[in-house]
Amino acid sequence: MPLTNEILGTNADGTPNEEYCIYCYKDGKFTQDMNMEQMIEHCAQFTDEINKGSGQNLSKEQMKEMLRQYLSQLNRWKQGNDSNLIKKAEKLLAECPTVTIASINDDGFPRPVPMAKGDTEGCGVIWMATASDSVKVADFKRNPKAGLCYDKDGSSVCLRGMVEIIDDDKVRKEKWQDWYINHFPGGPSDPNYVLLRFVGTDVTIWIDHEFAHVSI
Repeated sequence: MPLTNEILGTNADGTPNEEYCIYCYKDGKFTQDMNMEQMIEHCAQFTDEINKGSGQNLSKEQMKEMLRQYLSQLNRWKQGNDSNLIKKAEKLLAECPTVTIASINDDGFPRPVPMAKGDTEGCGVIWMATASDSVKVADFKRNPKAGLCYDKDGSSVCLRGMVEIIDDDKVRKEKWQDWYINHFPGGPSDPNYVLLRFVGTDVTIWIDHEFAHVSI
């Protein structure tokens, strides 16, 4: 709904509020105590009217999906929604045994590869073990920028960030997992065993039909 001057909400001092309409915000307060999903259900009742006014032909479910993406960016729900989605992203990462990480090759193209996940911190710090002579290590030595994603059952998390290559003996031993022996027969001191530590700087989350793009 276009926020024309005639339907702007009002602040506590009576001045116009340019962020919300009068139906949602009046005298410095929200007119209805609703969470985002309740607001989506409420607005979706008017799908036919919205279609007539906009010239669209959206189904009720399509309207709900559009509302989820739009309302999640409003300040009324954005902060709490982002925090909740980040927690869900952490849970999703815990359930994913593998991630896909993309390096930038020497031709400037992304090179995505699936990798087994090691230790994690939050939703955006992921450790992985790899061979020191691998192509991805060569890529990251040349350019530490990376993309990483993980998904399950239709939910997904995509991150941009940086990769650090770690060959410190103490850290390699600390992060060693028993199954690594299948790839590095020399154990934690195997000269071909190195760690990649990906640290995300921003994340795009799609979980439970909720969307957010957040700096972390």
